[in-house]
Amino acid sequence: MKTVFLLLLILSAAPLVSQVQNPNTGTKLLSDRQSPLNVDRFAGYDTYDQLYWVDKNTLYKRGAQGSFEFQELMLGPISSVDLQNPLTILAFYRETNTVVFLDNRLNEKKRIDFNLMQEFPQVQWIFNAGSNRLWLMDQNSQSLWVYDTQKMQIVFQSPPLPNLTTLKCRFNDCIAQTADELIYLSLYGTIVKREAFDKGTLQGYSDQYTIVLNENTLFDLKSNQGFNFPEIRPENQINDLQLTQDFLYIYDSNVIRRYALNPIKE
Repeated sequence: MKTVFLLLLILSAAPLVSQVQNPNTGTKLLSDRQSPLNVDRFAGYDTYDQLYWVDKNTLYKRGAQGSFEFQELMLGPISSVDLQNPLTILAFYRETNTVVFLDNRLNEKKRIDFNLMQEFPQVQWIFNAGSNRLWLMDQNSQSLWVYDTQKMQIVFQSPPLPNLTTLKCRFNDCIAQTADELIYLSLYGTIVKREAFDKGTLQGYSDQYTIVLNENTLFDLKSNQGFNFPEIRPENQINDLQLTQDFLYIYDSNVIRRYALNPIKE
């Protein structure tokens, strides 16, 4: 009878033990390149493997093409940098509601002051949508626009998306995040899917991965798998991150680590 009681006790405790999170489990990733960098913000790499960063409100570029920089202090702090098209880089200044278009040497090509537009959007996020178009998240209408920069007009506009906390876009689609869900949008501003989610912050996505950060731990929603980075100490914070089709870049403790997305399963 005692044997049966002990067996039942062990079986009842087993699920509790299995739920304990082990920081050394998950998909193991080892960096294939490390680059020292001590700056305010890591902006990312373009498709030509050119490095970009922001320091003291100046955008810098370094790579095989040389070293370049762009500064426009009158516009305020640089809020974001879009590198999807290396020939047309976007530097967005939220404080002054302005985006600057830069060439591959960081020379200014043109700028758009949204304060001068008839629609007068208050832009929260901005991304390159390709074909002379931009993704704009307008705080006034709480909607996502596809905006033609040549005709200077709205091409498509999404339904209202209130209470967004994060927005990530590629040329042809976007993922928006609220406190309790992820919203997937097409190039036409239509909602494709809604997914309940409240366990972290969306960091980026590709065809194969949708990466979120929760308590300094990265997790892929598509594979339902966490990541284990043996080279990164637990006390170090992930300062910036970039996900491309081929690589995951993590900036922590003044080092950029590149991870090829062919993880070792454990």
